[in-house]
Amino acid sequence: MFWHRIFFIIITIFFAFEALAQNAAEKLHEAQFYFLIDADNNEVLLAKNADVRIAPSSMTKMMTAYVVFDQIQNGKISFDNQCLIGRDAWRKSGSSMFLNYGDVVSIEDLVKGLLVVSGNDAAIALSESVGGSSENFIALMNMKARKLGLKNSHFKNPHGLAEDGHYMSLRDIGVLAVRLYQDFPQYAHYFGMSEFTYGNITQRNRNPLIRMNYDGAIGGKTGHTNEGGYGVVGVVKRDYRRLVGVVNKAKTPRQRSEIITALFDYGFQNYKKLTLFEKDKPVAELATWLGKRSKISVAPNQPIAINIPRDKMLDDVKVSVKYKGPIYAPIGKGAKLASLVIEVKNYKTFEYSLFSKEKIDKVSGLRKINWVLRHKIKTVTNRLLPKPSFSHD
Repeated sequence: MFWHRIFFIIITIFFAFEALAQNAAEKLHEAQFYFLIDADNNEVLLAKNADVRIAPSSMTKMMTAYVVFDQIQNGKISFDNQCLIGRDAWRKSGSSMFLNYGDVVSIEDLVKGLLVVSGNDAAIALSESVGGSSENFIALMNMKARKLGLKNSHFKNPHGLAEDGHYMSLRDIGVLAVRLYQDFPQYAHYFGMSEFTYGNITQRNRNPLIRMNYDGAIGGKTGHTNEGGYGVVGVVKRDYRRLVGVVNKAKTPRQRSEIITALFDYGFQNYKKLTLFEKDKPVAELATWLGKRSKISVAPNQPIAINIPRDKMLDDVKVSVKYKGPIYAPIGKGAKLASLVIEVKNYKTFEYSLFSKEKIDKVSGLRKINWVLRHKIKTVTNRLLPKPSFSHD
């Protein structure tokens, strides 16, 4: 009886996961704009219309936060700096942290108002205080976008209200989220705060992942305008995996919530992560020519971990090293010498650069002559000697 119960529980769990996976797939089929990326290796898992330039709405505020965090990290401002609230911030329409004209507010509280309750007034106040003017701050936003490689992004304001020429793609939003957590991990907690109080007014974070305590959710940012619909970028961490998902153009807050949860459900349930090689650990030795050593070790300059479908096994993964050899000396330390190719059967091929672990000098003149003669003698000998034959009785 005991084993019958265990079997029944296992079968029930299996079919529950199958139903959940099927439901996630159906929700994603209905969606028009989504993007899912591994935050640790930048591997794109799912994407639909990811490079279309569309209104990012309040997800713009992530770039506003990036500029502010960068200025703080570089020592140009501090979270403790006090800002005098002017008329432009006070009068700004849309979502608000309810700043009043003449208030004196710290940079930190403005950041909370920006990221937790999506205050447009906080965005204006930060741009004026940090940039000297909104125009200067917007220039900094666009400069950072270019530096981060956001090819389909351009900003006209720090809050995200619709303007001609103000746009981002879902891929750019996802990459920006990855870089925020990568470049400023000490400030990541601001994106995951559940509520914020200013002037005795408490407002909850609108991020559906935070509101529902979605498994592993650590932060993100929502957005809504008529032009952009309902959007959200979320960051979810489970065990050793961190995924960033982006949704936009949803018709309702409920649809936004359903699509973003379906996106993460699909990513975690249908993929597993394999860690294959460590950063700077040699993975192969390559033959050299006219060097003081006959072989040189090569290693990746990053950890190599890949996401593969859950039904794939280790036998489906083939690893090889591709290079043109032998490699002529001299060889500098850190030189790119080869590629590590990882082929997953009937799925995808990954390629990573391999770099020399050491410096190898060229042999001197006499040793060079000796090396060449030995090589030629060996080549001729191999050609002249008869190849052995074997017979079986």
